[in-house]
Amino acid sequence: QNVRRRGRLYAMGYDAAIDREIKIWVKAAGSVLVTSSAGEPARYFHVAGDAPFECFQIAVRAPENGRIAVTARAIDTNDDTDETMDQTWDGPVAQLSEMLRTAMATVETWKIRERTRPAKG
Repeated sequence: QNVRRRGRLYAMGYDAAIDREIKIWVKAAGSVLVTSSAGEPARYFHVAGDAPFECFQIAVRAPENGRIAVTARAIDTNDDTDETMDQTWDGPVAQLSEMLRTAMATVETWKIRERTRPAKG
């Protein structure tokens, strides 16, 4: 089912079951679920990395045609490697839990990576 807002057609998005699954991982990460961005529905949360600034994000794209996608990415790193850490998993909505588990494991791997020193400019 679709919804028309502001003259645009949107696929029906997140439902209570999807939100429940996401909230399990938000709690495990000690984070807060963000539910909108730029006035549109969204689902993402942040995972802290090394102090002082390192931060990762896990985002869940709204389901469409029975499929959903989870993206893990670095938002900021202490060694300027954030552009190299961006991965997306796409699959049936029924696999959301496994995709979130994989995304969290990926972020944990990124957190323990060997650090490189940023180039001096």
